[in-house]
Amino acid sequence: MAFVFLLLGCATKTNAANAEDGRVADFHIKVESLSPPRLVIEGELVEPSQKWSFRKTYGGLLALGDRIENLTLSDSHGKSVEVRRIAPGEYSAAAPASRFRYEVKLDPPGRSEDAPFVSWLTADRGVLMPADLLPALTAPTRPGQTVVLSFELPQQWLVSSVEKSISSTQFSLNDPDTAVFFTSRDLQRRTVQVKGMELTFAASGQWVVSPDDLMVMTKSIMETHANTMGGVPGERALVILSPFPKPESPQRWSAETRGSTVFLLAGLQPAKTAALVQLSLPLTHELFHLWVPNGLALEGDYDWFYEGFTIYQALRAAQRLNLVTFQDLLNAVGRAADTYSSSETGASLSLIDASQRRWTTNPAVVYQKAMVVAFLYDLTLRIHTGNKRSLEDVYREVFRRHRAGLPRAQGNEAVIEALSRMSGMEDFASRYVRAPVRLELAHLLARFGLRVESFGMRTMITVSPDLNREQRDLLRRLGYNSETRGSRNNH
Repeated sequence: MAFVFLLLGCATKTNAANAEDGRVADFHIKVESLSPPRLVIEGELVEPSQKWSFRKTYGGLLALGDRIENLTLSDSHGKSVEVRRIAPGEYSAAAPASRFRYEVKLDPPGRSEDAPFVSWLTADRGVLMPADLLPALTAPTRPGQTVVLSFELPQQWLVSSVEKSISSTQFSLNDPDTAVFFTSRDLQRRTVQVKGMELTFAASGQWVVSPDDLMVMTKSIMETHANTMGGVPGERALVILSPFPKPESPQRWSAETRGSTVFLLAGLQPAKTAALVQLSLPLTHELFHLWVPNGLALEGDYDWFYEGFTIYQALRAAQRLNLVTFQDLLNAVGRAADTYSSSETGASLSLIDASQRRWTTNPAVVYQKAMVVAFLYDLTLRIHTGNKRSLEDVYREVFRRHRAGLPRAQGNEAVIEALSRMSGMEDFASRYVRAPVRLELAHLLARFGLRVESFGMRTMITVSPDLNREQRDLLRRLGYNSETRGSRNNH
């Protein structure tokens, strides 16, 4: 209650000071209870409002507005303002109100794979995302505007974030939609520099791999991506590793990269080698999202590129780090082909159409089919240019021309332009991205010296025993005949 008293006692001064320093709102987030998990959030807006709206959906998650309860409002003088609930997450005040208090139910989502996308809390740890905790009207709309958050956590709990810290429990946010705060009773952190970028690794839970070993692997992946893209995506980044909020099998993982934060949830492996293998591939993929799409000034539904194409590009990075082999790459392409071909939308939707419907239809086209198309693009470009150009050049060009801070552009057009500018690739996007197409892999890959065989519902891709010089040179540049390990990913 002390926080409320402070707000009521100096309302006029607080509003004036906030207006001068660029603040649009102050929030105090208190962990009221761990069982059941519950927050109390209170604070003050600089500009009073009558309409109060909270996020109701995100991706495939629905009914987020139902988590908001007991909203009370008052004006800048402390006078109570009547508020009416119109719908879950939607409220209307009888008069402009600036002070508020509400509660948030923070149970983890029912499906563990949804846990990286929304705020939740358990007895040991939790993730707090302002995008689904704060009312939408508090988002800064002009440069220099900020939202200030302070946290009241259980005793001995720590919090980690890339946001600007005022103190260990108070932060200043420029963009609440991309902010992530991870908190736990056993938080371990390591920070290193990667080509001028501050990289922090934060872990919670009982992992068989030490934070130092995970930091080394993460740094290596970041350096590989930075070399591919021609630079780092920003000044700092945070990688969070946590167990799922509910127990899951060791093989499971789920992740999201939001802003400059990679949030990875994984099952606990009992063996160190298996844990490193399990974590390396999702980390390679998610860390690349710091560049694409999060480091780009692109907008629109071009998920086929920043998800599907990036799955392939991340596998190529994993190859260079000796995390996977060339045959592992071929196996992944085969599995992706099996997944999308079994989907009803596999051949009926273009990659662009599938991206627009990603959250309402089977996402196999966005992820798996686009990954196979990326493989085809890379092979075709390498053949056309005698291995002088590859898909990496496209990524580097997109990052150079559209990195964050430059004028915003439409993602589909910008990426398709970059794909089409490469020698011999003028028509590729029209055939495989803009139009629905059935991929006849056996025919398409034969040109590159690859053989496709089907064993029941499983597709197996291998190298043809009769390679010509051009095919052999191409495949060697992709790692053929240079494996340092046996294939691990044949499941």
